[in-house]
Amino acid sequence: MKKAKRRWLIAGVIAFLIPASLFIIDDNRLVVARYDVFSQKLPDSFDGFKLIQVSDFHNQGIEYSNANIVETIVAEDPDVILITGDFIDELTGNFSKISTFLAGLDDYLILYENGNHDIRSKKYEELLELLADHGAIDVSGSRYELNQGGHRLSFIGVSQEEVDDDWGMLTINIDPVLAPHITPLLDDEDDYRILLSHHPNFYSEAADLGMDLMLSGHYHGGHVRLFDWSPAAWIDEKFAGGQSRIEDMELIVSRGAGSGLFPIRINCPAEIVAITLKKAA
Repeated sequence: MKKAKRRWLIAGVIAFLIPASLFIIDDNRLVVARYDVFSQKLPDSFDGFKLIQVSDFHNQGIEYSNANIVETIVAEDPDVILITGDFIDELTGNFSKISTFLAGLDDYLILYENGNHDIRSKKYEELLELLADHGAIDVSGSRYELNQGGHRLSFIGVSQEEVDDDWGMLTINIDPVLAPHITPLLDDEDDYRILLSHHPNFYSEAADLGMDLMLSGHYHGGHVRLFDWSPAAWIDEKFAGGQSRIEDMELIVSRGAGSGLFPIRINCPAEIVAITLKKAA
């Protein structure tokens, strides 16, 4: 009897340690998710153009167990860095990590679009000032044009303040209407449009509005992945992260560089996203 109880005890400890070890490793491990995006609309002058997307950083930290996030971004040699929301959150007390992040990337063009936790943080206005001090450009509710070879990429940012109804920490009531906020930012002369939207919920409407690429985050890959399945798939399988195609638009949803207010990741490491734009034949 004692031997049987001991075996059950050992089995119970092992059953606990396996998911616990996954949590410990993944909560502080950083990976690079790489995607190629092909489009016939892409101007030749932007063929091979590289984007780095950082979403849901949540003031997490610069050093991960296996990498330094700034060094990892620099090693990717991007043409532009795109921050798609929740750079900070309501628990952010100081900007030492954010300052180190921005200072290490001062040589790069950085475009920032806000997220639900950014706008609810008491530090939000201070964050915008810090971004501006480092030359980062806030495109929340606005557009930025990057010209090259007589053509342009148009970056369009969704302002979370316009589309996010405040339901406190849950943030479940997202305004389903994107067009009134985005249509005034569109230009018939746009060669290729990239939408930065913290929430991916708008992807069908974004495709209908003529976006070519949409970059989002928010759901952190569901925090838990089992056999490539995530709890975020209960809401929408696209929200679990990765690349999808909706009509003529590519959607890429980042699993986030931080854990945020729910600091658990199981088989779902933090990530930055590296995207290479390629001219389709």
